[in-house]
Amino acid sequence: MFTKGKPRTSSLNSQAKFKSQLESNSSLLNRSFPTAAELSRKNGSQLRQTKLTVCPKDKKLKYEGFVEEVPRIRAPHEFIYMPPPKLQPKSLCAAPKTTTAPIKMEPMAMAEPPAAPMSKRGRDLLSLVGRVDFCLTSHKMYPDLNAIWNVYGKLARIIEGKRCEHTLLVRCEGPILQGIYYDFEGDLKTLSIGCTVHLVGRFVGPNRLQTFRFNEVSILDWEQQFMRIENVSRYILMQNNAHK
Repeated sequence: MFTKGKPRTSSLNSQAKFKSQLESNSSLLNRSFPTAAELSRKNGSQLRQTKLTVCPKDKKLKYEGFVEEVPRIRAPHEFIYMPPPKLQPKSLCAAPKTTTAPIKMEPMAMAEPPAAPMSKRGRDLLSLVGRVDFCLTSHKMYPDLNAIWNVYGKLARIIEGKRCEHTLLVRCEGPILQGIYYDFEGDLKTLSIGCTVHLVGRFVGPNRLQTFRFNEVSILDWEQQFMRIENVSRYILMQNNAHK
Protein backbone atom coordinates (compact mmCIF):
# COMPACT_ATOMS: atom_id res chain seq x y z
CA MET A 1 0.00 0.00 0.00
CA PHE A 2 2.71 2.48 0.82
CA THR A 3 5.31 3.26 -1.80
CA LYS A 4 8.87 3.86 -0.88
CA GLY A 5 10.07 7.52 -1.66
CA LYS A 6 13.56 8.80 -2.40
CA PRO A 7 15.63 9.49 0.63
CA ARG A 8 15.95 13.24 1.36
CA THR A 9 19.45 14.74 1.51
CA SER A 10 20.29 16.23 4.77
CA SER A 11 20.55 20.01 5.17
CA LEU A 12 24.05 19.65 6.59
CA ASN A 13 25.38 18.19 3.38
CA SER A 14 23.89 21.04 1.29
CA GLN A 15 25.37 23.72 3.56
CA ALA A 16 28.82 22.11 3.44
CA LYS A 17 28.63 21.93 -0.34
CA PHE A 18 27.66 25.64 -0.58
CA LYS A 19 30.56 26.66 1.65
CA SER A 20 33.01 24.67 -0.43
CA GLN A 21 31.76 26.41 -3.60
CA LEU A 22 32.17 29.81 -1.96
CA GLU A 23 35.73 29.04 -0.97
CA SER A 24 36.62 27.88 -4.46
CA ASN A 25 35.09 30.97 -6.06
CA SER A 26 36.54 33.47 -3.55
CA SER A 27 39.26 34.50 -6.03
CA LEU A 28 36.60 35.42 -8.59
CA LEU A 29 34.70 37.56 -6.10
CA ASN A 30 37.75 39.78 -5.41
CA ARG A 31 38.18 40.67 -9.09
CA SER A 32 36.85 43.97 -10.47
CA PHE A 33 34.90 44.51 -13.65
CA PRO A 34 37.04 45.07 -16.78
CA THR A 35 37.47 48.69 -17.78
CA ALA A 36 37.17 50.18 -21.28
CA ALA A 37 40.95 50.59 -21.46
CA GLU A 38 41.53 46.89 -20.71
CA LEU A 39 38.99 45.87 -23.31
CA SER A 40 40.62 48.12 -25.90
CA ARG A 41 44.02 46.59 -25.13
CA LYS A 42 42.63 43.06 -25.51
CA ASN A 43 40.91 43.92 -28.77
CA GLY A 44 43.76 46.10 -30.03
CA SER A 45 44.95 43.46 -32.46
CA GLN A 46 41.69 43.81 -34.39
CA LEU A 47 42.20 47.57 -34.90
CA ARG A 48 45.78 47.50 -36.12
CA GLN A 49 46.57 49.32 -39.35
CA THR A 50 47.47 47.10 -42.30
CA LYS A 51 50.15 47.76 -44.93
CA LEU A 52 48.67 47.96 -48.43
CA THR A 53 50.65 48.72 -51.57
CA VAL A 54 49.73 48.87 -55.25
CA CYS A 55 51.39 46.22 -57.41
CA PRO A 56 52.99 47.92 -60.46
CA LYS A 57 52.24 44.92 -62.72
CA ASP A 58 48.53 44.34 -62.32
CA LYS A 59 47.62 47.54 -60.43
CA LYS A 60 46.09 45.63 -57.52
CA LEU A 61 46.32 46.12 -53.80
CA LYS A 62 48.88 43.95 -52.08
CA TYR A 63 48.76 43.07 -48.39
CA GLU A 64 52.10 43.21 -46.54
CA GLY A 65 51.16 42.78 -42.87
CA PHE A 66 50.46 45.19 -40.06
CA VAL A 67 52.03 48.52 -39.17
CA GLU A 68 54.14 48.34 -36.04
CA GLU A 69 52.66 50.46 -33.31
CA VAL A 70 54.91 52.63 -31.19
CA PRO A 71 54.18 52.13 -27.51
CA ARG A 72 52.83 55.26 -25.91
CA ILE A 73 54.61 56.17 -22.73
CA ARG A 74 52.71 58.42 -20.40
CA ALA A 75 54.63 60.86 -18.30
CA PRO A 76 54.26 60.12 -14.61
CA HIS A 77 52.14 62.64 -12.79
CA GLU A 78 52.46 62.93 -9.07
CA PHE A 79 49.98 64.70 -6.90
CA ILE A 80 51.44 66.16 -3.73
CA TYR A 81 49.11 67.51 -1.14
CA MET A 82 50.46 70.49 0.76
CA PRO A 83 48.52 71.24 3.93
CA PRO A 84 47.71 74.90 4.54
CA PRO A 85 49.82 76.72 7.13
CA LYS A 86 48.55 76.74 10.64
CA LEU A 87 47.40 80.13 11.82
CA GLN A 88 47.90 81.09 15.40
CA PRO A 89 44.65 81.99 17.14
CA LYS A 90 44.36 85.67 17.96
CA SER A 91 43.58 86.54 21.51
CA LEU A 92 40.60 88.78 22.05
CA CYS A 93 42.05 90.61 25.06
CA ALA A 94 45.46 91.65 23.80
CA ALA A 95 45.44 94.40 21.21
CA PRO A 96 47.60 93.80 18.12
CA LYS A 97 50.87 95.70 18.07
CA THR A 98 51.49 97.74 14.96
CA THR A 99 55.03 98.66 14.03
CA THR A 100 55.64 101.60 11.73
CA ALA A 101 58.82 101.80 9.71
CA PRO A 102 60.78 105.02 10.24
CA ILE A 103 60.61 107.41 7.30
CA LYS A 104 63.98 108.58 6.13
CA MET A 105 64.05 112.19 5.11
CA GLU A 106 66.53 112.66 2.31
CA PRO A 107 67.68 116.12 1.36
CA MET A 108 66.20 117.31 -1.90
CA ALA A 109 68.74 117.49 -4.66
CA MET A 110 69.19 120.89 -6.14
CA ALA A 111 67.89 120.98 -9.68
CA GLU A 112 70.65 121.80 -12.07
CA PRO A 113 69.92 124.63 -14.47
CA PRO A 114 69.48 123.53 -18.07
CA ALA A 115 72.66 123.69 -20.06
CA ALA A 116 72.92 126.39 -22.66
CA PRO A 117 72.32 124.94 -26.13
CA MET A 118 75.24 126.90 -27.60
CA SER A 119 77.67 125.62 -24.93
CA LYS A 120 77.51 122.03 -26.14
CA ARG A 121 80.45 120.64 -28.01
CA GLY A 122 80.22 121.16 -31.75
CA ARG A 123 77.25 123.53 -31.50
CA ASP A 124 79.02 126.80 -30.70
CA LEU A 125 80.19 127.41 -34.27
CA LEU A 126 78.47 130.40 -35.87
CA SER A 127 78.33 131.67 -39.43
CA LEU A 128 78.01 135.46 -39.56
CA VAL A 129 77.47 137.69 -42.60
CA GLY A 130 78.18 141.40 -42.97
CA ARG A 131 80.23 144.17 -44.47
CA VAL A 132 83.80 145.01 -43.44
CA ASP A 133 82.96 147.61 -40.79
CA PHE A 134 80.25 145.41 -39.20
CA CYS A 135 82.52 142.32 -39.05
CA LEU A 136 85.46 144.26 -37.53
CA THR A 137 83.21 145.87 -34.90
CA SER A 138 81.59 142.53 -33.96
CA HIS A 139 84.96 140.78 -33.73
CA LYS A 140 86.25 143.55 -31.46
CA MET A 141 83.26 143.06 -29.13
CA TYR A 142 83.50 139.23 -29.14
CA PRO A 143 87.17 138.36 -29.72
CA ASP A 144 86.80 134.73 -28.50
CA LEU A 145 83.81 133.94 -30.68
CA ASN A 146 84.00 130.66 -32.62
CA ALA A 147 82.63 131.84 -35.97
CA ILE A 148 83.07 131.67 -39.70
CA TRP A 149 82.89 135.17 -41.16
CA ASN A 150 81.43 136.07 -44.55
CA VAL A 151 82.84 139.53 -45.29
CA TYR A 152 81.76 141.77 -48.17
CA GLY A 153 83.72 144.83 -49.34
CA LYS A 154 85.58 146.53 -52.16
CA LEU A 155 89.04 145.31 -53.09
CA ALA A 156 91.53 148.20 -52.63
CA ARG A 157 94.85 146.45 -53.19
CA ILE A 158 96.61 143.04 -53.42
CA ILE A 159 100.03 142.72 -51.76
CA GLU A 160 102.17 139.73 -52.74
CA GLY A 161 104.30 138.09 -50.05
CA LYS A 162 106.55 135.08 -49.71
CA ARG A 163 105.58 131.49 -50.52
CA CYS A 164 102.40 132.38 -52.47
CA GLU A 165 101.04 134.51 -49.64
CA HIS A 166 98.81 137.37 -50.76
CA THR A 167 97.20 140.08 -48.65
CA LEU A 168 93.87 141.43 -49.88
CA LEU A 169 93.03 144.90 -48.57
CA VAL A 170 89.25 145.19 -48.42
CA ARG A 171 87.18 148.12 -47.11
CA CYS A 172 83.75 149.75 -47.42
CA GLU A 173 83.89 153.27 -45.92
CA GLY A 174 85.70 152.74 -42.61
CA PRO A 175 88.62 150.56 -41.50
CA ILE A 176 90.56 148.20 -43.75
CA LEU A 177 90.43 144.42 -43.45
CA GLN A 178 93.49 142.34 -44.37
CA GLY A 179 92.52 139.04 -45.96
CA ILE A 180 95.40 136.52 -45.94
CA TYR A 181 95.10 134.08 -48.84
CA TYR A 182 97.60 131.54 -50.21
CA ASP A 183 97.25 131.45 -53.99
CA PHE A 184 98.96 128.32 -55.37
CA GLU A 185 97.09 128.18 -58.70
CA GLY A 186 96.89 131.87 -59.66
CA ASP A 187 93.19 132.37 -58.85
CA LEU A 188 93.70 136.01 -57.82
CA LYS A 189 94.49 137.04 -61.38
CA THR A 190 90.77 137.11 -62.14
CA LEU A 191 90.16 139.91 -59.61
CA SER A 192 90.41 143.59 -60.52
CA ILE A 193 91.03 146.51 -58.18
CA GLY A 194 87.77 148.19 -57.13
CA CYS A 195 85.50 145.17 -57.53
CA THR A 196 83.25 143.85 -54.76
CA VAL A 197 84.54 140.60 -53.22
CA HIS A 198 83.19 138.03 -50.80
CA LEU A 199 85.75 136.59 -48.36
CA VAL A 200 85.12 133.51 -46.15
CA GLY A 201 87.48 132.80 -43.25
CA ARG A 202 88.43 133.17 -39.57
CA PHE A 203 89.92 136.10 -37.71
CA VAL A 204 93.53 135.57 -36.61
CA GLY A 205 94.05 139.09 -35.30
CA PRO A 206 92.21 142.37 -34.74
CA ASN A 207 91.87 143.04 -38.48
CA ARG A 208 93.44 139.98 -40.15
CA LEU A 209 91.20 137.34 -41.73
CA GLN A 210 92.58 133.91 -42.63
CA THR A 211 90.76 133.55 -45.94
CA PHE A 212 89.63 130.11 -47.14
CA ARG A 213 87.63 131.14 -50.21
CA PHE A 214 86.87 134.26 -52.20
CA ASN A 215 84.73 135.24 -55.22
CA GLU A 216 83.66 138.38 -57.02
CA VAL A 217 80.04 139.46 -56.55
CA SER A 218 77.72 142.18 -57.79
CA ILE A 219 77.06 144.84 -55.18
CA LEU A 220 73.62 145.56 -56.68
CA ASP A 221 72.36 142.11 -55.64
CA TRP A 222 73.50 142.56 -52.02
CA GLU A 223 73.08 146.26 -51.28
CA GLN A 224 69.40 145.97 -50.30
CA GLN A 225 69.93 142.82 -48.22
CA PHE A 226 72.93 143.88 -46.11
CA MET A 227 70.84 145.71 -43.51
CA ARG A 228 68.55 142.71 -42.93
CA ILE A 229 71.42 140.21 -42.87
CA GLU A 230 73.45 142.31 -40.41
CA ASN A 231 70.41 142.65 -38.11
CA VAL A 232 70.04 138.87 -38.07
CA SER A 233 73.75 138.51 -37.25
CA ARG A 234 73.41 141.01 -34.36
CA TYR A 235 70.46 139.04 -32.95
CA ILE A 236 72.47 135.80 -33.10
CA LEU A 237 75.35 137.43 -31.23
CA MET A 238 72.99 138.76 -28.53
CA GLN A 239 71.40 135.32 -28.06
CA ASN A 240 74.78 133.65 -27.88
CA ASN A 241 75.98 136.13 -25.25
CA ALA A 242 72.77 135.70 -23.20
CA HIS A 243 73.13 131.88 -22.94
CA LYS A 244 76.69 132.05 -21.59
